[in-house]
Amino acid sequence: MIDEVAWSAIESELLSRDIPVAVLACKRLRAIASIEDQPRLLELLKHPNVFVREAAAWPLAELSGPHVIEQLFFAYQLGFDEGHDNDGFTAALLEIPALHSGTRSVLTDLIPRADGSIRDHATWLLEFCESA
Repeated sequence: MIDEVAWSAIESELLSRDIPVAVLACKRLRAIASIEDQPRLLELLKHPNVFVREAAAWPLAELSGPHVIEQLFFAYQLGFDEGHDNDGFTAALLEIPALHSGTRSVLTDLIPRADGSIRDHATWLLEFCESA
């Protein structure tokens, strides 16, 4: 679990205007986050800054994957709604079927009950479960 001092530093650095500092913070978050950090990572998915949301997506995709897929899709769509290309977020989502064998069943359960863009994202990601 990330301690309070490290967490505060990472959050601050993710918002840095110095791009190398922000990128390093993203890499550090991904490297040291654990499953115990999931609640805080999920909160970061709601952050107004797209880079912060994307930084949280990577460890969530790796650690929790299909268990938080719906929350990831909501943050992903927010990026599109704001006009971002979401390339890094897309790459994080594509890791989920490769890392988590249960992804296919979670997506097939989600698709019939999801609406609009969330259903579309789930349908898209399901395509990658075939090759994973």
